[in-house]
Amino acid sequence: MFLWFLKKRVSKLFAIIHVIKKYKFVSVSLLILLAVYSFLPACNKEKPLNASSVKVALIHFAPVYKEPDSNLSELLRLNRLAAEQGASIILNTEMAVSGYSFKSREDISGYTETEDGKTITAMIRLALEKGVYIGIALAERDPLTEIYYNSAFIIGPGGKVLSKYRKIISAEKRWANTGSPYQDGFADTPWGRIGAAICADSYSGLLVRSMALKDVDLLWVPTNWPESGGLNPVPIWRARALENGFYVAACNRTGIDLSMDCTKTTSAVFDPDGKTLLSGSSETSQVFYADILLNKEGKFAGIKRKEKMAQRNIEYYRNVYLRPWVEDLTGFYKLPETGIVHVFCYVPEMGDNYLKDIEAQVEKYTNTHPALWILPRINNLHMDENWFKEISIKYNIGLALTVDYPDLSTRALLITPDGVFQFNKDMGEKSETHEFPYNILYFGPAAIAIVPAEELAHPELAVNLSKLGADLVIVSEQNMTEEDYLVTRVKALDCMAVAACAANGAQITDIQDMHFNWEKRDLNHSGVLEYILDTSKTRKKTFYDAVDFDLLLSM
Repeated sequence: MFLWFLKKRVSKLFAIIHVIKKYKFVSVSLLILLAVYSFLPACNKEKPLNASSVKVALIHFAPVYKEPDSNLSELLRLNRLAAEQGASIILNTEMAVSGYSFKSREDISGYTETEDGKTITAMIRLALEKGVYIGIALAERDPLTEIYYNSAFIIGPGGKVLSKYRKIISAEKRWANTGSPYQDGFADTPWGRIGAAICADSYSGLLVRSMALKDVDLLWVPTNWPESGGLNPVPIWRARALENGFYVAACNRTGIDLSMDCTKTTSAVFDPDGKTLLSGSSETSQVFYADILLNKEGKFAGIKRKEKMAQRNIEYYRNVYLRPWVEDLTGFYKLPETGIVHVFCYVPEMGDNYLKDIEAQVEKYTNTHPALWILPRINNLHMDENWFKEISIKYNIGLALTVDYPDLSTRALLITPDGVFQFNKDMGEKSETHEFPYNILYFGPAAIAIVPAEELAHPELAVNLSKLGADLVIVSEQNMTEEDYLVTRVKALDCMAVAACAANGAQITDIQDMHFNWEKRDLNHSGVLEYILDTSKTRKKTFYDAVDFDLLLSM
């Protein structure tokens, strides 16, 4: 390393001497100044942009609880190390300086900092010295109001704070205020726009979608997310990358906090296709690196954000801002009284006329009622509606599926002993009243809907359906990829069960609260996947409404 440095500086000196010989009028004093400059380190300059990739560093850090001075010292060492290893973007974890678990405003008071405090000032010096972008997160104190926030700052190589983001879905309710949904929370770099969403904010599809609508290309998620409780955040982060067509860099912490064991946590980077560029875990502090490819213009390569946003059907989301009375959603919407529904997803043998096998499968479960059978999407050539009605009446079951007809129309059907009902409305020309295009139908104690997988890929529709009272949302397709199943499954975070059934597999997911276990079952071969849906749980909904709905419904 030293020989490389010496060779580079000597080469610069010889170049200066050549200039002196050519232009003899240059003074000796200037020669001395130029020679000295040639041996000075290159400071206060951004890293070169003529590269095929940009290196991103995640500081997978183990903060010592309530030891801000030692934490800051170690953070500066690790951030400096990352810069010297070639990282141009260095991202740190949530509450990196103080540790995480505080009981009250009084408890955390001595560990909060203002924007011009010790940590930000030190990180500004380092960013200026090394020519890098640094993301640092801490407990912020607003000097005007003395309100505390869980905040994340992006500092540029010019020595300025480019962005401040205050956490919106705050689990730190004992001391932290909610950040504004109207904050920018992003910073522009030569490679693209970087935005922030702190920890549980990534739990909300709408908050992450808002960042995509702000033209963010890389979402930084500083987080303290232990896997205790069984809800692994890694699939959520990957799903957010897929939904929005941008990079997600989630920087988790490690070590043991006052009340959390984070030694098994994962930090990760995903590209816009959901490909894992980095997945790292360590029981002690560690710097992880990911190289993000650049396109010919020197921007983050592979961004699909514009295409994803162009696929949005805003007319389907007009109810997303509603605030129903979740304490009594049954009474609010006059929904069926809660209870149990046995849900079955049927995956046929590939290539067979599987309708002949359905009755045999249904006969095995004749004692389970009410029973809803979900089938893959089928072509009208194999559709005998009367036969399905007979099966429904004979076994007292419901059948839900999507059918493609020869006239190129598609109908999503619920077939019950009481008749055949359609989930998708016959809208005709584009509705001038912005009518919601999907019916929510009742079967036993459940309010259910069927929507296409490509539409449910958008978090706005999922929240919309949940706010209208859906207990179960169904996807009935011919084939689904692993990415399709993931993006569908994550919609269960919006307080409803989600069932996806295709000819190549099935999946049922249910979850009611953050940090609980996923109630997930899947099937990747032919057969029957069974799940018992309790609608008394799916009626207990929590909506995160600190959202910029104007942004969501105007772009």
